[in-house]
Amino acid sequence: MIKKAIIVVMMFLYLYTLTFGLFLTQSIRFPSPLLFGLTMIAIFWQSGHRFLYVKEAVVIAGANFFYYILAQQDIQAFSVNIIVFIVCFLYFNFFVGQDNSRLKMSIIMFYSLLILSAIVMLLNHVYPVQIISLRSRLIGAPIAQSPSGISSTIFGFGYQLAPLVSFLFVASAIYVRSWFIKIAVLLACLIAVYMGMQRSVLVTLVVSSFIFLVFYYKFKSIILIAVIVIVSGLFSIYFINSSSGNEYDNIFAKNERNAEEDRGGLMTENLRIYSNYPMGLMFYGKNWKDVTKYNIVYAGGITSHNAYLMFITYIGPFLGIAFLILVYSKIVKIFKHILWDISNKQNALLACLCFSFLAVTLNALFHNAWLIGADGPSVFVYCAILHRYNMQYSTEVVVVAEEPKKASVVKKKKSKALRYE
Repeated sequence: MIKKAIIVVMMFLYLYTLTFGLFLTQSIRFPSPLLFGLTMIAIFWQSGHRFLYVKEAVVIAGANFFYYILAQQDIQAFSVNIIVFIVCFLYFNFFVGQDNSRLKMSIIMFYSLLILSAIVMLLNHVYPVQIISLRSRLIGAPIAQSPSGISSTIFGFGYQLAPLVSFLFVASAIYVRSWFIKIAVLLACLIAVYMGMQRSVLVTLVVSSFIFLVFYYKFKSIILIAVIVIVSGLFSIYFINSSSGNEYDNIFAKNERNAEEDRGGLMTENLRIYSNYPMGLMFYGKNWKDVTKYNIVYAGGITSHNAYLMFITYIGPFLGIAFLILVYSKIVKIFKHILWDISNKQNALLACLCFSFLAVTLNALFHNAWLIGADGPSVFVYCAILHRYNMQYSTEVVVVAEEPKKASVVKKKKSKALRYE
């Protein structure tokens, strides 16, 4: 019992720092992945497993090396990202291992933390002074923007909300029978998006939920999409009416305040800069400040808010696209398998994780945080998908002891899903 309690506490501490991107804070003066993650793995190491993620680790390290070391000369960012990725790979490979209960506990704890952040955001609307103070203590740093969750900024909260709402929507559709609960979950997701002022998250939720409904319900999806559109429309009308004439902080108020900010214009200007340096900034010995210091659009160090476009702008299309294919190819294969076999109950958890990852991946089209940048939620969901897939379809040899000095070898049955490997 004591051992289990220690494991749960250490899991919580590691996943808390990973989820909310806490590496070094005012209260944590040592890299948190090493302090909590590596310590836990070393104590509760599950032996007998080989490291399964050599290829993924090498590719991500290579992408980080070109993007942060060669292109930006940012050794600190490179070091932080590598530590975050390696510890997370080790966590799933050697701590979770083949223990399904540890995997489910990790996933439940991760999304519970995201729900907690969403609750903090809602409370921030009601009790701004008290919650801002609480948020500062929870992240160990000053608060820059409000209202938000367990994050110093509003857009930082968006990185947490994107994978959460898509996961909850898909999970409610797959696991819950009651349509009342399914609609309640959808409304809860919309409330979090609207009150969290997350326009990009709304886009990712619409895209991921549409794809899910089409593949999961097939022809019935037409009716369901119509119902969801009506519910969302009524919900929007209610919020528009309740916001008119008031100073409420919600997605509509944000649209009014930021009407002058054209995200498409930022990306267009980024493409113009890229056209001047088509091989990538690093091949011309330039960085972002060099090419934007006289550009009014990017005054103050702002970027195009598109992680993929920035990646290619820095290291060029050949290296950039090659790394993107290498990083995402395995996930795409898994997602393809899940879509065509989505009604299989065995794939339920993988489906929820895949659509959660789809949402956070699409969110990077509008923001700078993404997988290669070691964004905490992106890293966790990415590793969770790979590990869950390996647990279901692995051919790893498991040694089962029968008598002293004797053992039998049991091999897991290979699934047809491996045809995509």
